[in-house]
Amino acid sequence: MKSTLMLTLASERDWLTKLWLKPGNSDLSPSVDGLFMFIMWVCIISFVALMVPMCYWAWRWRRKPGVAPIRTPNHNTFLEVSWVVGPLIVVTFIFFWGFYGYINSQVAKGNAINIDVTGYKWNWDVLYPNGAGSGQTVYLDDLLVTKPGETQKTGQRGNAPVKVIVVPEGVPVKFQLKSKDVMHSFYIPDMRLKMDLFPNRYTSMTFTPQNSDPALSAAGSIGKKPGEKGRDHYIFCAEYCGTSHSEMAAILRVLPMDEYMKTVEEWGNMADKLSLVDVGKYVHAQRCATCHSVDGSKGTGPSWKGFYLQPVPLSVDTGEKVDFSTEAGWNTYILESINYPNAKIHAGYAAGQMPSFMGQLKERELAGVVAYFRELAGKATDEDRKTPEPKQ
Repeated sequence: MKSTLMLTLASERDWLTKLWLKPGNSDLSPSVDGLFMFIMWVCIISFVALMVPMCYWAWRWRRKPGVAPIRTPNHNTFLEVSWVVGPLIVVTFIFFWGFYGYINSQVAKGNAINIDVTGYKWNWDVLYPNGAGSGQTVYLDDLLVTKPGETQKTGQRGNAPVKVIVVPEGVPVKFQLKSKDVMHSFYIPDMRLKMDLFPNRYTSMTFTPQNSDPALSAAGSIGKKPGEKGRDHYIFCAEYCGTSHSEMAAILRVLPMDEYMKTVEEWGNMADKLSLVDVGKYVHAQRCATCHSVDGSKGTGPSWKGFYLQPVPLSVDTGEKVDFSTEAGWNTYILESINYPNAKIHAGYAAGQMPSFMGQLKERELAGVVAYFRELAGKATDEDRKTPEPKQ
């Protein structure tokens, strides 16, 4: 009888939790979910305990016509102490419960894998211990394409690709967070994680991912190819940061440890295996696609399509003459815009929107960006499209 009652209560609690929250997928989830449900029940019980008697008393002792008002007590020490001390005990308990959970999200458990995450308008950069960045982008909705010739970008509900960040299942992970420009917030609902990012300051959070089974995925397959392993979870920016704040998203993919190691190793060597054009395409997808299209459509920044060797109208005359008709002049303009994005602003676009990428791209990646500009203008060379010979 007792065991049946406990199972009933447990299933009831589980049902109520699922009513408000999707299943948690980290070691922090039970504490966060438990605190959420505790606060909810405190609110419900407090509301009923206060509102029901208040409504009854207001009706029971309402002022009746023809009856003179009587003098009522204006002070009761016991009641006043009770309604101060009682809630104080409850909120103190909530504080220590929440503080315990916060400490668990800050102190790494054992030898955690350190992953650097940088937020900027309006994308995320990730850096793994081997120097690799994210090597894959996906679209948040693969059902966008409905007509021949449409792509995810040009379809009726087109959107920009978002990065995939991989982590291993069952292994502590520590995210080291910083911002290039304004305040952002790294938010993974399924992991019950949220931490703000600030310019010129580091913050961090640590957790242990769980459940890499894609069949249990809360976010769906999100652009995964058939047979790809891992469970996907949405990442959002939870702090308003400007025009495309709502599009500042990414995917966290939880993989078995062997798949994680294999993926990160492949990403670390990706640039050495691609042609310059493909390297540029990769860099664009990873860092630039949020603001710069490649189909001619206007975004936060100018489109890259057909841009190469064309005159560039500048919003402010710096007095410096730029020969946009030569490759040398154009290549210099591209590299300067990467390192000093506010030096020469294209007319019709606002200054201060693009962060500097100085020191963040390797020489081959910079050359790839230039080659990709040439490709989009139909001026790429055979050398731009040549795939490097495999290293012996």
